[in-house]
Amino acid sequence: MTLPANPAEEPVPPAVDLLDSMEHAGARKVAAQQSVLPPGWRAADRAIVRTTEWGLFAIGATFTLMITLEVISRYVFSFSIFFVNAAARLLLVWFFLMGAGIALRHGAHVGFELLLTSVSARRRRAIVLVGSVLGLVFFAEMLWGGLYALGPAWRQIEPGLGISLVWPFLAIPVGFALMIYHMVVLIYVEVRQAPDGRARS
Repeated sequence: MTLPANPAEEPVPPAVDLLDSMEHAGARKVAAQQSVLPPGWRAADRAIVRTTEWGLFAIGATFTLMITLEVISRYVFSFSIFFVNAAARLLLVWFFLMGAGIALRHGAHVGFELLLTSVSARRRRAIVLVGSVLGLVFFAEMLWGGLYALGPAWRQIEPGLGISLVWPFLAIPVGFALMIYHMVVLIYVEVRQAPDGRARS
């Protein structure tokens, strides 16, 4: 067995940026889902996803700015901005409930992948559809509960901000309405695909 004269001249395999690949995996998954949708629905779905993502960016940026200002004011100038804690809680409620639907489309929620990979393609599809329908029922119940809670919340005031409690409570029906929409998309995509994952013509 002969060794190369100069090991430095050996070709170097291309580096794979796993973090970059993971970062864009969700966007690729959404794009694959949208390719299954009819053209009109696809355009509307892109608008919903993009609007939600920009809303999440605005909420996250505002939250970060407010917390940064609060830390600076407290530890540098020895005073606290009175409304930051209440506003941060309100923003976090909106952030997580709006982001839950996008996370659903990205496949970022906790699931039983080990179970799905150990069964046949047809059984995997049946399990996914049953779980999706049960999730849809739960989301619908939470949507109804969120709408029902708006009545009592309307008459209460958030003391830190001096606004009606309906604004943080409104995140519940909005967030779960988005989750219902995204789950309907996932169910449609699953039904339209063949059991092996390829899109039907």
